[in-house]
Amino acid sequence: MPKVVHLHTAMRWLDLPSFFNSLPPGLPVVWTIHEFVQITGGCIYPWDCDGFTRECGNCPQLKRPGRWDASRRFFRTKAHWYKKLNLHFVGNSEWTTSMARKSALGKMARSIRMVHYGLNVEEYKPADKLAARKALGIAENKFVIGFACSDFTERRKGAHLLIEALKSFPAKEVVLLVLGAGAWPQNVTEVETISLGSLNTPRLQSLYYSALDVFAMPTQVETFGNMAMEAMACQTPVVAYPAGGLADVVADGVTGLIEPEIGSVPGLVRMLQWMWKHPDERAAMGIAARQCVIEKFSDSLMARRYLNIYHELVPQEKSFCAAPVEAA
Repeated sequence: MPKVVHLHTAMRWLDLPSFFNSLPPGLPVVWTIHEFVQITGGCIYPWDCDGFTRECGNCPQLKRPGRWDASRRFFRTKAHWYKKLNLHFVGNSEWTTSMARKSALGKMARSIRMVHYGLNVEEYKPADKLAARKALGIAENKFVIGFACSDFTERRKGAHLLIEALKSFPAKEVVLLVLGAGAWPQNVTEVETISLGSLNTPRLQSLYYSALDVFAMPTQVETFGNMAMEAMACQTPVVAYPAGGLADVVADGVTGLIEPEIGSVPGLVRMLQWMWKHPDERAAMGIAARQCVIEKFSDSLMARRYLNIYHELVPQEKSFCAAPVEAA
């Protein structure tokens, strides 16, 4: 019999009523918020809608919204079960945690806490920049900008903003190195673009990040920012908007640059041009970025924080595994 159940993203394949009904009464349920399905009537990102602070309904993301639409029905199903649980939400950033506290469903939890993601800094680490560029066939004198996401067509990630920003750069001096699934759009910029597709190992991803001068993450909504953290661990500074959890990850002027106006193309241009024109400061930011990940975002630190939560919820239990239990 488990002492604690720790859920992550389980909404799309788990029969919640059946699962929750199978749990012993009072068993602590820790649920990490990676996106917002747990605290809304079903949407991953509520954007400007505040229906989740009440009980949803009239969902703007549904084709046929109405007072008693699917969002309200799902909301009420969750509310029915959450009230019965010894439930504890954990946000992965200050933003996700604040959203959980605003949510009407979040108010049914016994506690809401925040634990940042952690990264294995021995797997994600800098490689020699010139060697990384040679391996990828990139001239050492080029200014290399990186962009990555799981799906290039996802507008939230801001590829269209970066493409627009690149129009302000001399094409012969800049290389865009992209990583991710799907086909990068063709003939959208004169800047040389190299698409690496999906790289599925930390070693190959570290080679990618190490080849960059700067990693651009112009996402407009982000619960945390794993790729920014990975780039920083590889000693590459990041330019971003303060979108959600990215405000936790990137320290403006220290480990990268932040443009306050989310979605601003001129702001993105300004940050990238500063990085281009200040190579010494850029290198110093890269060093500070890796140190920041080591001190604030290591996987061992994340594990200790979760262990503290487990021990608080089950104080008499002296032995837990050394990493969060992913039970769902």
